[in-house]
Amino acid sequence: MPRISIKVKYSLLVLFSILATSGLLSWFVLGLIDTEVRAQLKRRGESVTQQLAWALAPVLLSKDDAKVRAALNRVFEDSDIVAGSIIDADGGRVVADGDEGRVGQSFFDPFVPVEERDCSGMVEDSARDRLIFMRTASFSGVRVGCVVIQISRDSLDKVLGRATAQVLFLTAVIALAVIVLSFLTLRRTLKPLGQIIEGTRRIAEGDFSTRLSLASKDEIGDLAEAFNSMAARTELLFRYVDKSVAERLIHDESLALPGGRLKQVSVLFGDMRGFTELSNERSPGEVVWILNTYFDLFFQVVHHFSGVVDKTMGDAIMAFFEPYRPKDTSNAERAAMSAVAMQAAVWTLGEILAEAGRLGIPTLVEPCRFGFAVATGRLIVGNIGSKRHMDYTVCGPAVNLAARLQQDTRRGEIIVDHFTAMDVDKMVVTRRLPRVRPNGFSPSQEVTPFQVVELEATELVRMRKLLRLLFTRRFLLEHIVAFVRDGTELPVDRRAGWAAVLHDHAAGVIERDPPSFLVN
Repeated sequence: MPRISIKVKYSLLVLFSILATSGLLSWFVLGLIDTEVRAQLKRRGESVTQQLAWALAPVLLSKDDAKVRAALNRVFEDSDIVAGSIIDADGGRVVADGDEGRVGQSFFDPFVPVEERDCSGMVEDSARDRLIFMRTASFSGVRVGCVVIQISRDSLDKVLGRATAQVLFLTAVIALAVIVLSFLTLRRTLKPLGQIIEGTRRIAEGDFSTRLSLASKDEIGDLAEAFNSMAARTELLFRYVDKSVAERLIHDESLALPGGRLKQVSVLFGDMRGFTELSNERSPGEVVWILNTYFDLFFQVVHHFSGVVDKTMGDAIMAFFEPYRPKDTSNAERAAMSAVAMQAAVWTLGEILAEAGRLGIPTLVEPCRFGFAVATGRLIVGNIGSKRHMDYTVCGPAVNLAARLQQDTRRGEIIVDHFTAMDVDKMVVTRRLPRVRPNGFSPSQEVTPFQVVELEATELVRMRKLLRLLFTRRFLLEHIVAFVRDGTELPVDRRAGWAAVLHDHAAGVIERDPPSFLVN
């Protein structure tokens, strides 16, 4: 069945209701007019017939046929009276008639029951479209004759025709005005509904900052208020839940079932170097702002490469990358490139902050160093936790290995395990490091780590494109340029100008060749 919008449904309903109401109202009004016009025509015919009967009673008694015909002829001055007859009381002889040829003859009309001596009332001659009125002419209680007057219904039909045209015209005008007013009201009523639908669509697409600004003091306003409350709660919720996890669960509901699966997964760990010194020198608010600025970049990178941010642990981040399909090995490539992109973002931000210091631009962030490690292996992927709280996460040896290798990135290196290095050999240049036994591993579990030392040319082009997406003017304005200097709030236009200067410098840093964000 085809989809029919609410706007079309209500438009058709309103249109049908107005037309039906207008039609019924027109029918009712025309019925009243018809009844009233008929009543007036009946009263007119009865009045004419009665007056003529009173006037002719003594004349009929005197047998003065000339006066009778003269009185009848005066009645015919009324154009609506098309026929008339004066009949005596003896056998129904026509004394006077509009048709002179009928004078002296016996009166016969199937609609006029004179032969029954019942000369009173009114009958309708539908065949000739006439109303026939009859009245007995009496003198001193003695019947002396009968008066028959026939009035054409043409005047009635003309009046009804004019009345019908006027009523229909007026009804059409009113109906049109009501339809236009109803559609305008309907449009105004449904327009907020369209905004709610659009807002809901944007929420479904992951834009949880969507809010509705509707001032309706009705149920639509209540719905908008409930929508904004829901959006605010959802936005707050997804600050603690990775949106990519929710999207995966929505597209594949089987992932939400209890239990786990064994998959080839790549795990990334990153950790800040010198965090203890930073936390000792800065206020808690400043430390959190610095961490959130770097993590904002890292989260964007992970989502860019279709990974899942598993958690942040103080100054550390953990993410994992699943294969798109069975036998797919791109998870290692995406994890390694995410680590490289994170390191490139850290280096680029450091260059921007150095330029800001040189120019005297106040900033909220200071340069930091991070080390990253990636390990690949068959891991258990599933929902781990309780009914009250569930995490879509991974567990297994590769997780432990990535965490341990990350501890060896003291200079801010990027270290990957042997399996990851084999899958990314066409994208990056690696250098074999001495075999190590990570903390927590047995002597027989020594591994050979590899350090990423260079990007292939094609990947460097892609990396620069991603960096340009990360370091926008908006990011620099909201995260880097300070809001206050020496206790004085800085004007927005000045901060925007500084953000533009730093953005231009970032563009030059990103295009610098060769880039030096990889530790050799």
